Amino acid sequence: MSVPVTDEQTIAELVQRHRALYDGPAIDTKLEAIIRDGSHTGLAGWDILRVLRTSRSVFFDTHVEVVSGHHTATYLRFESIARFPELIRLLSRDMAEWIRRTYKSEPITGIVATRSAAELLAEGIADVLSDTMPLRVTLTPYSCETGRIGTDLNIGAIKPGERFVALNDVTTRGNCVSKLGKVITDNGGLLAGMMVFARRDSDQFPLMEELTARYPFYYAADLDMPQWERDQCPLCKNNQPALSWRDMPEI
Repeated sequence: MSVPVTDEQTIAELVQRHRALYDGPAIDTKLEAIIRDGSHTGLAGWDILRVLRTSRSVFFDTHVEVVSGHHTATYLRFESIARFPELIRLLSRDMAEWIRRTYKSEPITGIVATRSAAELLAEGIADVLSDTMPLRVTLTPYSCETGRIGTDLNIGAIKPGERFVALNDVTTRGNCVSKLGKVITDNGGLLAGMMVFARRDSDQFPLMEELTARYPFYYAADLDMPQWERDQCPLCKNNQPALSWRDMPEI
């Protein structure tokens, strides 16, 4: 069983290897291999490739333990995308257009997101729609140490019967965006849909299929990033040290 490490030399070597990759000719081919079409997005595959390449947000051939405890060899760090205002504007505009189309006949009240990089997307969407469909952005607590989403909201943040969409930056199993949806319904609101920048579940987790079948569900990118339970992880079986998601650096 592999235990996450935070060795400075390991991190430095990871950064050096990925800087060379992103500065070289092979990066487009590697990114294209993991990008699948999103759902209801107006963005093309080359738009997503530009977002990932510009932000240097994808790690390849790396052993990472994600928030859920699953392990992966290909990891997306959304915080790297959030560093670029022009990329957040691109994504926010497309998300806003989806909301405009999807809820044209029955407008929503607002967006529930976490106090994390996802907040930038939510605020960007609200800004784009401010003239035609004013939205209220409601934020839940978020722990950068554990990756866990809190459920406490200010009193009256969601009123009975108000329609909200749940928004997160990325999803793997669907648990976090589903939890945001439960925050909406537990406070008397109606869950009108779900949004994430990217899926990275590789069609492995039944909850994601249930959510996409039950609710209007936006994702700009569907990224092929297989996950494994720790005891089934081939990288662990090869004794390759794992890095924790919280220690993944900027490139």
